[in-house]
Amino acid sequence: MIPRWKLPHLAKGMLTYVPLVNAWRSRRGSTGGSNAARYCYAVWLRHLVRLSQHGFQVNGSAVGELGPGDSIGTGLAALLSGAERYVGLDVVPYSANADLASIVTELSQMYLSRQPIPGHDEFPAVRPRLTSYDFPSDLLRLEGLSERGAQVMSELRRGFNSGEYVTYRAPWTSVDDVASGSLDLIFSQSALQAVDDLEQTYRAMFAWLKPGGFSSHAIPCHGQHLSPFWNGHWAYSDAEWQIVRGRRKWLINREPLSTHLRTAERVGFDILQVERQYADDGLDPQTLARRFRTLDAEDLVTRGAMVILRKPRTN
Repeated sequence: MIPRWKLPHLAKGMLTYVPLVNAWRSRRGSTGGSNAARYCYAVWLRHLVRLSQHGFQVNGSAVGELGPGDSIGTGLAALLSGAERYVGLDVVPYSANADLASIVTELSQMYLSRQPIPGHDEFPAVRPRLTSYDFPSDLLRLEGLSERGAQVMSELRRGFNSGEYVTYRAPWTSVDDVASGSLDLIFSQSALQAVDDLEQTYRAMFAWLKPGGFSSHAIPCHGQHLSPFWNGHWAYSDAEWQIVRGRRKWLINREPLSTHLRTAERVGFDILQVERQYADDGLDPQTLARRFRTLDAEDLVTRGAMVILRKPRTN
């Protein structure tokens, strides 16, 4: 018997096969959060603080982002903090409708007033958490920030991909969308959980990075809105999951953290840091779908992680 909590999600998946409903859903789709400047500021500076502990410097860097979502605001936060170039890669062009001028203006004001990084009291779901949310002035290049913001906005008014600061690919389809060996950093926030082909994606990121380049990712491993239980996404059978997915262009991939780590190592990355977020509740493992019952003990209690990788300096 199908548990009652699954029924709304199965019904929503089936509705995606109704053309008018699916078209309406696609027009109104969003990822949530990344069109707010404070969220983008919080996400980028958390990644930067963690990366700085491994030697990454933002000044003059070329930065890429997987799955920027509702806006490229996190990439704009990187540019305003000293990066020279930003590449955003997404499956759906959500950012095309964002009010980027307002985001740039608010981000600039936050940097110039040296506002602290918004903490977990404001964004409890954002990872990683930091020991200090003080403004990281020693990591940033603020000279000429206002002029840099004006140049970025002038470019964006002419449309994405019209100048030297921003490149936006949505949908991105292959490793050729970014030049090989052109990035110092590729990062993501809750995006790798929604990638269908992890092997291809990790190989692409590895190819895009310069030798010694960094890869930084906040990776959820929980069921998001698809279950009242953090691990409920593992309770769907494959047949049920196919119905839940429906005709959506993307949905979470249900892979545990160990799959990400094995894939990253297989394509050539060195793993520098893994900071797991554990859960002590949820469904009993014996009630999960058959293929998830045999996950290792640590995967079964890992609801997310911050992972920092590095491409070796020599291959």
